[in-house]
Amino acid sequence: MRTWDHKDEWHLSGIHFLVTVRRHSQSTDEYLGPNRWAVYAFIYPKHPYFCEFSGGQMWQDAAIAMPLHGGPSLLEYPMHKGEITSVKIGSDYNHLHDEEFSYYATKDDAAHVFADAETLHAWLTTKGIAS
Repeated sequence: MRTWDHKDEWHLSGIHFLVTVRRHSQSTDEYLGPNRWAVYAFIYPKHPYFCEFSGGQMWQDAAIAMPLHGGPSLLEYPMHKGEITSVKIGSDYNHLHDEEFSYYATKDDAAHVFADAETLHAWLTTKGIAS
């Protein structure tokens, strides 16, 4: 019998961007609980901050300027029919000293993660208005 992994995902839309919070289950080890959390932003081409990104260097100025937990840990450029559809940028909660997050099983438990997502959403909203 195969073991299926589980993932929960929450979305908060903005003007020309989307912020997501994800939680998935992972096999535990002796130091961590079974949960892994991440916050991602999908920044679409019409958002003014989209143009700040250049290339695949995760620690570029545009990425490190964003309010991401521990800095960026993911940078991707999703594509459709050969065109970049967004910048996907985010951070996980699985860094050194993040063990506590691995024990958060619910949205309520992970209030800190959702507060970070709200901060990111507000930041992107401001960047969309300012330009």
